[in-house]
Amino acid sequence: MLLAALIGAATGAVAIFLHVMLGFAESFTRSAFTGPWIAIAPALGGLLCGLWIYKITKTPEAAGQGTDRMIYSFHHHGGNARPRIVPVKLVSSVITLGSGGSAGYEGPVSQIGSGIASTICNAFRMPRSVRRQFTLAGMAAGLGAIFKAPLSGALTSVEVLYREDFESGAFGTSIVAAVVGFTVYTSYVGSGAALSVPAFPFPTVTELFAYIVLGCFCAPFSFLYVKCYDWAENHFKKLSVPLYVKPAIGGLVAGGTLLIYPEVFGGGWDAVVSTIGNIQSYTGTAALFLLGLAVAKIIATAFTVGSGGSGGVFGPSLFIGGAVGALFAGLIEGVCPGLLREPGAMVLVGMGAFFAGAAKAPIAGVVMVCEMTGSYSLLPGLLLAAVSHIALSRKWSIYRSQVKNKFASPVHRAEMDPDVLRVMTISEVMVASPVLRLDGGMELSEALKRADEFNANAPYPRRMFPVYEDGKYEGLADMSLVRRYGAESEKLGPVLLVSDCLVNVPLLRDSADLHSAINFLLSHGLGEVYVRDSSGALTGTLTYRMLLRAYDSATKQEV
Repeated sequence: MLLAALIGAATGAVAIFLHVMLGFAESFTRSAFTGPWIAIAPALGGLLCGLWIYKITKTPEAAGQGTDRMIYSFHHHGGNARPRIVPVKLVSSVITLGSGGSAGYEGPVSQIGSGIASTICNAFRMPRSVRRQFTLAGMAAGLGAIFKAPLSGALTSVEVLYREDFESGAFGTSIVAAVVGFTVYTSYVGSGAALSVPAFPFPTVTELFAYIVLGCFCAPFSFLYVKCYDWAENHFKKLSVPLYVKPAIGGLVAGGTLLIYPEVFGGGWDAVVSTIGNIQSYTGTAALFLLGLAVAKIIATAFTVGSGGSGGVFGPSLFIGGAVGALFAGLIEGVCPGLLREPGAMVLVGMGAFFAGAAKAPIAGVVMVCEMTGSYSLLPGLLLAAVSHIALSRKWSIYRSQVKNKFASPVHRAEMDPDVLRVMTISEVMVASPVLRLDGGMELSEALKRADEFNANAPYPRRMFPVYEDGKYEGLADMSLVRRYGAESEKLGPVLLVSDCLVNVPLLRDSADLHSAINFLLSHGLGEVYVRDSSGALTGTLTYRMLLRAYDSATKQEV
């Protein structure tokens, strides 16, 4: 608990520094780039950010959204982070957000807090399990400070890791860190609500029903948000330009949106909050303005962060949700004037519901809006809107590194009951499927061609294929490595054979139990393994999905 408090204090202090530096940077940008010149500010900021990350500090993990990188680090690296991530992420985020890039504050503080926690854990030589727990405490401290919302900061840190689960073991230390971080931060900036809004009455039955419909109304916008961001991130990864130039290209697109909608500048929500008192007039042309504002924020954020700019996607989701809520309230007022006593409440409900569905964090999203505004009377409506949005958006999430539940996380696979796994054999759970065997004397280009043809008709694509030479099993060919280092090389492609690119992994007997199988997968770092029978003939594959499904079915039968 003392170390959690130390993490919270350090993160709160860094959050103050981030707040001050962002104020200076945004003021400078607005005064130096006036009129249409504001459109080039995000591009210049993106170029500076790219140079800082890739050329000067050589810290590529500081690019993009910090929260998703923290989630990935938790699941795959035990929460470990290089100490340099703290200053590098701090400076790169100030550049991106201060120059007008569309991103959120929470991504930087999440990764910075996690970096502080990792550094402290390494100094005290903490075990891997404790470091993971403190990584979440660092995130909670950052969120609790920057949003003035300690409870939702702690809830977000334990909820955002999974789509359908919680990391409940870390909640205590996250609470301590979040409260301390909040206290340190508010001692400088003040303890008033992050968003100043009027008091709203407890919703009526009619309004509660309207909130449920609003949650459904958010679903197509969150789908567009996630898909647009994924598209931008994927295309920038493939773009054949220097890495440090990519954030500048993304900033150029974001700057173009500023010419039409200057409200999308930076990571604030003032433009959306200002609509609360004027929603009665938001019909017709004003409704089209709000629709365009939401889409503009989606595009600007996707290109700012997806190109490698340093920022988060949490904050923009609140902005988009607020705009969607205002649009929905305006449409209701246009069709049924007076149905809603306080149409402005839809803005806040939209903020919470949109984030809850886009990030699969229903409790955190709801509590976040309540703490940021002090409007706890909206809690029932927020809960209903969040649940209805999640019900329609289960197939997408703004955080790619989220996993379904603890069993799907590498850090918790060892927690399965070994007695349940030992009584089931591979032959009982595996599904027999066709297997493509490659010849060791085959050229890499031919092997890739056959692998692609096989995957085109397979139920799921496979990355590794068994290699035989003179009828004898030799190992596995990893097609992703072959494609990256062999076949696409003009010098190596024509001379390398499949036998030159093998991974030495044995076949697994179908009579082995599932406990042995999961240890085999973990020790070899594989997601699937080929299975043979007693005669040595290949019978199919065993994947983590098959194994987890069998375990889940067995435990449900026991219950």
